[in-house]
Amino acid sequence: MPKQLSALFLASFLVNLANAAISTMLGILIANEGGSQGDVSFIAAAYSIGFGVGCFAAPNLARRSGVIRTYAAAAAIATITIIGLEALDNTFSWAALRFVMGASIATVLAVSDTWINHDAPKDRRGQVIALYSIILGLASIGSQVVFLWMGSDAESLILYFAALMNISVAVIAVTKSEQPVLPPSTGTKAALNIPSPTAGVGAFVSGFSVTSTISVLPFYLTSHGLSVSLVAIVIMLLYGGRLFAQWPVGILSDRVDRRLVIISLAIPAILVMIATAVIGDGEGRAFTGAQGSVVQIFAFLSPVLLGAAIFPLYSVSSALAFDRAADGTTTEVSSTLLLLYSIGSVVGPTTVMITSSVIGDYALQGCVAAVNLVLIAVALLRLSRIQAPEEHSPSIPIPENSLKMVQQAGKISEEETS
Repeated sequence: MPKQLSALFLASFLVNLANAAISTMLGILIANEGGSQGDVSFIAAAYSIGFGVGCFAAPNLARRSGVIRTYAAAAAIATITIIGLEALDNTFSWAALRFVMGASIATVLAVSDTWINHDAPKDRRGQVIALYSIILGLASIGSQVVFLWMGSDAESLILYFAALMNISVAVIAVTKSEQPVLPPSTGTKAALNIPSPTAGVGAFVSGFSVTSTISVLPFYLTSHGLSVSLVAIVIMLLYGGRLFAQWPVGILSDRVDRRLVIISLAIPAILVMIATAVIGDGEGRAFTGAQGSVVQIFAFLSPVLLGAAIFPLYSVSSALAFDRAADGTTTEVSSTLLLLYSIGSVVGPTTVMITSSVIGDYALQGCVAAVNLVLIAVALLRLSRIQAPEEHSPSIPIPENSLKMVQQAGKISEEETS
């Protein structure tokens, strides 16, 4: 792998580590301060809206101002918003700050993704994307170590997370890699293109499930009696499930009908959500072993299974869409899938916020289980009517962080099947 990619990978690692840690911290803080699941869902929805805006606006910003300037400005704004989280302490202020943070972090990641794609050898871009996905996963896991180390005092480290953003700028500034010069915009907008309804629903459900879970779960666990350290372990296991499953799931989806794989991912997501709802208020005792070793083992396995189910769904859905995409349309298809994922990321927390006033703390489980049930129904309907494509494009673990990265994955898929 080219040495110049190391600095870009490190910068993205630091940004993702800080952002994942803050997501966990906010859920814990809101629970400790007597907030509601609706509060944390509202803040998560605001972040997702900002992130979606940043994903699609970043290319034009980088084209107009230059890659390094755009990166530095976005990282500076992210740093300011992180500091603002400590200075302000009400739901609406945090939602506004998270909106701005979402847009700025999406811009930072989009710019670094563009740079990574520019420097990656053309014949190894698929490997680079896969490695990049692993690095982001490791950053998410590593972000929880802070809570294991500091325990209930972890919130005092919020300024250190802000520092990580600035360190990423320093890393980018000293890289020997020449910044890419983006070609001028063609002035035309890509049309929406969904060659597979199952893939479209899968992308939406992925955004819905992932964003709702990683934003609400820390709050839910804290409010049900888990210590900060135990919450961090559960979230770490959730991210670990992603790393553990993304390669086996990808290999499996290359060998069988991808719609069957999508169904096999939705089923455990539903079962885990039902099981956690049944355990309910006993979750604190389940994780500590007070309800027996068998229940404790299941309690710690459930986040691994959930992470293995909801995170790979986007990549499998993308591969299914690429299988059915007409020649020369993968850029439009990948852009549409990212848009659907972004919409799901907003609709998910919003739905949890609305339903929490009706079913209380079990809104997360009910909403995630319901959308995955819809996904199964759509996949089964399509299975009964449409045959699987004769040729499979290779499945690639796709980090859904930027428009450039998902478009590049689509191009690689098209090249390898042509």
